[in-house]
Amino acid sequence: MHGLRFGLAARRYNDFNDNNRRNVNLNRQPSNRLEMALKSLGADGSMKTYVHLFDKLCSNDNLLLAFLNAKKGKSEKRYVLDFEKNLENNLSALQWELLTHTYQPKPLTIFTVRDPKTRKISASAFRDRVVHHAIINIIGSIFESRFIHDTYANRKGKGTLAALNRFQYFLRKVAANGNPTSRERESPFPALP
Repeated sequence: MHGLRFGLAARRYNDFNDNNRRNVNLNRQPSNRLEMALKSLGADGSMKTYVHLFDKLCSNDNLLLAFLNAKKGKSEKRYVLDFEKNLENNLSALQWELLTHTYQPKPLTIFTVRDPKTRKISASAFRDRVVHHAIINIIGSIFESRFIHDTYANRKGKGTLAALNRFQYFLRKVAANGNPTSRERESPFPALP
């Protein structure tokens, strides 16, 4: 009896997956994570490889571009001016530390900000932010194409405001379907109306 029930359940599960696969394949989108992972494989089943990424990371051009990106919006800060005063030597030192595998990030600076609410902030040293930008310059485009649409953290053109707008879009969509009424739903974020 148990085998029969298991067989029926397995058949229903497979029927569901076949229907799901048919519907999704009409849209030319993978139906599950496995298919998404297989989609990233090449025709021969091998993963796409990227070569010389570390060399690109350590290049003079990449480190200079990383400095310029890290400097944006902070050009009047004392730590940026100090780094820029001796820019060539600082970038050469970073490059040498990266190439010799001796680079060590500095300890984080921890401080408290009180704007609408109290938050603890952990900030990297400026030289470490240059390295962060150097890494993103190289691997950002590789990972960007693999993110789902609703990934908002640390992506160009996205962020907290875009995430909140998307949340409100889905909230209105659910409310329009008659699920929670405006009195029944409470916003999880105090700043949202």
